[in-house]
Amino acid sequence: MIFFLDIDGVMVHANPHRRVAQATDGFYVFSSAAVEIFNTVFIAKEDQVILSTSHRFRYSLEEWKKLFAARGIRIDSLTLLEDVVPKVNHRYSRKDEILGQIVRQNIQPEQMIIIDDDKSLNDLPQVLKSRLVLTTSYIGLNEMDLTNLKNILNS
Repeated sequence: MIFFLDIDGVMVHANPHRRVAQATDGFYVFSSAAVEIFNTVFIAKEDQVILSTSHRFRYSLEEWKKLFAARGIRIDSLTLLEDVVPKVNHRYSRKDEILGQIVRQNIQPEQMIIIDDDKSLNDLPQVLKSRLVLTTSYIGLNEMDLTNLKNILNS
């Protein structure tokens, strides 16, 4: 399975009224609930992560793997959502970025799950939206999302 994975609003809360803790490595401490839920559905040796977070260019792939490992998530196959060269006065939405990656890599809907809090993903075509777990940004990935993840994996 290919997981498009965001961080803000997924692995950490995105509540502007609460501070997000930082680890000694300088990046956010992931929610223990989010880590547990992700590890419930993710199989490191079989699955792939395409990191879709806006933070994706902050670190190299090896540094990302170390950051995830330090937070209790082992990822063997990790890539970054490819950057889309912006047109003048146009900012691509997360939906546009993910759709572009799906087309470039010829990813079939049944091969993927998108875990994100970006509301632009509500405009995905229905066949892809059915593969979306849209988290509540103020909370992040939580027990309620686990049912949706399992339903997608079993469909």
